[in-house]
Amino acid sequence: MPVSSTETTSTTTSTTTSPTVTVAGYSHVNLMVDDLDAALAFYTEVMGFELLPRPDFGEFARGAWLGQGAAQIHLSVVEQRATRVFFTPHIALHIPADSFQQTMAALRERGVTFLGEPSSRVDFEDEIWAAFIEDPCGNVIELTDVDPRPADQR
Repeated sequence: MPVSSTETTSTTTSTTTSPTVTVAGYSHVNLMVDDLDAALAFYTEVMGFELLPRPDFGEFARGAWLGQGAAQIHLSVVEQRATRVFFTPHIALHIPADSFQQTMAALRERGVTFLGEPSSRVDFEDEIWAAFIEDPCGNVIELTDVDPRPADQR
């Protein structure tokens, strides 16, 4: 919806409309990693992401791009990772409700450590499931069955 404003002066009134900002969804999430090899092994071998083509940004911007379905994660190499407080910052990956428990079991079989047991809670009258894990570089990942699509598109 365009943003409108009305300005009144002593003799005239004018209305201006600015262009609408349209965001359709996420293109990708970028994570900082201090061990690219360990991160690549985790995201490809444990989480099932595939390596995607990535432009050559030169030595100053080492990293990798990964994808699974509509989800893309871009990894950027840093010398030292940021300090984390509780579960922030984190990314949340959508795990369909009918696959949630099976996915948790598969991750356990692959040796993934959970930061807490998967649990349910009520959000806006809906029961949702969530679990938190971390990658080898300390990035927190929430796994949740909250569908990111608008309700009319589910």
